[in-house]
Amino acid sequence: MENRLKVWCAGISDQAAPGTTTVVEGAPGTGKTAALDDLAARWETSGRQVVRARGSALESDLPFGIVAQLFDLVDPDLVPAEATGAVQLTAMTADFPVLHGVYRLAAALAARGDLLVVVDDAQWADAASLRWLAYLALRVRRLRIAVVLAVGLGERCDDPSFGEIMASCQRVTLDNLTSAETGRLVSAALGEAAPEFTAACFDATGGNPLAVTRLVRVLAEDEVPPTAEAAWRVARHGAEVSGEIMAARLRRRSASVVTAAHCLAALGPSPHPGVLAELTRLSPVELAEAVRTVELLGVAGPAVLSDMPAAARAELHLRAARALRTHGASDRAVADHLLETSPGLEPWAGEVLDRAAQEAVNHGDTAGAARLLWRALREPVANPSRALRLLGIAELVGNLPGATARLREAFQSDVDDVESAIALSYALHAEGSPAEIPAVLSRESAGAQAHLVVHGLVWQEAVPPAVSLDTPAGVLHRVMVGDISATEAVGLVSPDGVLASLTSAMTLNLADSLDEALAVLDEVDRAQAPALRALTNVMRANVQRRKGDLASARADLEVAAGHLRQDRRWHAVSTWHAALLADILLEEGRLDEAAAVIAEASTDEARRTWSFGGVLTVRGRVLTARGDDHDALEAFLAAGRHCAAWPYRNPAALSWRSGAALACAAMGDGERARELAQEEVALARVWGAPRALGMALRAEGRVTAGAAGRTLLEEAVRVLRASPARLELARALVDLGVVVRRQGDTAFARTCLRDAVDLAQKCGSAAMAARAYSELVATSAGPRRMRQTGPTALTPTEHQVAELAARGRSDDEIASTLLMAPTAVEGVLSGIYRKLGVSGRLQLADALFVD
Repeated sequence: MENRLKVWCAGISDQAAPGTTTVVEGAPGTGKTAALDDLAARWETSGRQVVRARGSALESDLPFGIVAQLFDLVDPDLVPAEATGAVQLTAMTADFPVLHGVYRLAAALAARGDLLVVVDDAQWADAASLRWLAYLALRVRRLRIAVVLAVGLGERCDDPSFGEIMASCQRVTLDNLTSAETGRLVSAALGEAAPEFTAACFDATGGNPLAVTRLVRVLAEDEVPPTAEAAWRVARHGAEVSGEIMAARLRRRSASVVTAAHCLAALGPSPHPGVLAELTRLSPVELAEAVRTVELLGVAGPAVLSDMPAAARAELHLRAARALRTHGASDRAVADHLLETSPGLEPWAGEVLDRAAQEAVNHGDTAGAARLLWRALREPVANPSRALRLLGIAELVGNLPGATARLREAFQSDVDDVESAIALSYALHAEGSPAEIPAVLSRESAGAQAHLVVHGLVWQEAVPPAVSLDTPAGVLHRVMVGDISATEAVGLVSPDGVLASLTSAMTLNLADSLDEALAVLDEVDRAQAPALRALTNVMRANVQRRKGDLASARADLEVAAGHLRQDRRWHAVSTWHAALLADILLEEGRLDEAAAVIAEASTDEARRTWSFGGVLTVRGRVLTARGDDHDALEAFLAAGRHCAAWPYRNPAALSWRSGAALACAAMGDGERARELAQEEVALARVWGAPRALGMALRAEGRVTAGAAGRTLLEEAVRVLRASPARLELARALVDLGVVVRRQGDTAFARTCLRDAVDLAQKCGSAAMAARAYSELVATSAGPRRMRQTGPTALTPTEHQVAELAARGRSDDEIASTLLMAPTAVEGVLSGIYRKLGVSGRLQLADALFVD
């Protein structure tokens, strides 16, 4: 800082020669006063004369205030009679005789030797003094006088004399320190500083020289070492220093600026103009000028409020709350100000705090909601039961201790409050105590019953005894039980609200309305608790998995995993997540990783949830892939027993019978295998969605010998072609291809297997693609590459022909370039069109780069 100041002062000293007027500009804290002090000291050390003054916003209305400061210690015998009134502050007008009299006084002093006239904060000088300074500046070239004025950068002064001075002067601008200069200053004061420490100092001060100097002094006093580990301490000290500087700047300003700064600090950035005007009680012109000054000084924020007396600060927040409420601000904005006031001052405060807390809970701001609710409970007119309920919800969502106890207290204080009962039920759900839930949700209201159904979908202990179709949750329960068809279920969905949207999306998913399910999930408000966001993404992943888009499903599971790490109590969601992840790993051929996921997910808490049935089913598939049919059968049957406990029978939700049938067939128990497969086909026909039926038919076809088995597999393929389940279609095509190849229909087998390879590749199932490819090779007509469609299916020659044709080359030109016959080019292009799925040359350019 000292080196920087020396450079500045040397430059100013060189320019501030007799016969000149120099203006030093700089933002607050950039060292204007220090530069003037150094300049004055240089002149005095050399035996020259110096007179000084400093402008003040509080004295700007005092005529000749600056002139009096400059010359009040001058020998009275040197003061001309015309200048006496200005020097003694008795002259009220700056007429010509007075101005010339003061000018003659300055000239008389200059006659004795060089004179330096220094005025700090000249923008606040009174109008009479400014007029005299302008008068002097026009004549200073004839005198041995140097005039140096310091003004705040961007400060406004509408006096024409100020404009006259600025138009004729030479200027020096003082800037903030650079990051490197800040580092040198910190190291000089505290010792060699780590880069992280100096960066923290620069960030805390913005390089403002005054702030840096004071921060370094405070850090030295507190013996803060300049290390990377101590960098976090700089921010706190920097805030304190900045607050002190802001308060000091503000104290020198007018009452209107102080008022505006306080109100802006209370209201925050971009305040409502009407609210700001009401709080400040300033005229539009005064308010605009005050706000401009506050922004220029940067004196807004918590530090400004901290400098206010506690009573005045609380009164300001109360007035802000009233004004915001009058102007239609949100409950949260009003409540944030009520938090800084005493209870019982407004009859409406309790209701506002209550609604603001509900809004905070809905947006996942649990800490904010808890603070609002604790304050609401202190309001005499607040609803204690509701406030306790919302506080418990905030603690539940925030994974804070005591949530269940708080919600139980709310429930017991008003047993007729359905919302308290619902909230308590989810607290019991989260802590793994579902046995209490049916008693808590025993009311006849549709809302309570809908939530009971949701708990019953997860916990066996919470399965409702009877369920109506009045809510989407009730529809989903009936879907899982299997006593309603897909067509009926889709007609009853109603995504109105978060709970209804999620249960409706699950119903649509099971009914193969996959795009509709994704659309509903996309509309679910994501500003919810982590567990709910995780559930939404797991459901999306399940829909994408059913569509055969394994890459998208994997991406959604990664997002869900991040949310689940924030709240690990929702075992049903994390178990479902594990089942889907293991299933995708299995499709990718990563058996060991899939088995590890299953083992980690097989906890005692998970075994009590419905979604553990999915884990058991995937475990069976992993064991089947490893050839361990006996253990695979046990896993599938365990999944069946798990489903029966609810009881859920719909194979669209969990097709464990198909896996068990295949395992039985592999072990030689064909009769039992056919019984299991036929049972699933019958249930799937009742449900009516193509995916579940196609999967069941495929299983029955595999365990049925001869022409009957082929017929069932052909039906499975036809059914699945009408569904969005591309990966299941690939599976059915492979099985059909294997059967018809063994029956001697090689051509048809190749067609099925080529389509299967292509579908499996597009879905991202490496395991299915490899199986289909190996079966295709077994037909003695294996392709040169696994992909049969898309750009990667083209041979090198086909790719060359396609690129030339896409660039507009004719058949003859292509034949000439590639040394082919023109008729051969036509045949190659026909094959290219088939593989790329295009009808002609015009589509080639896009198709070559889009798979």
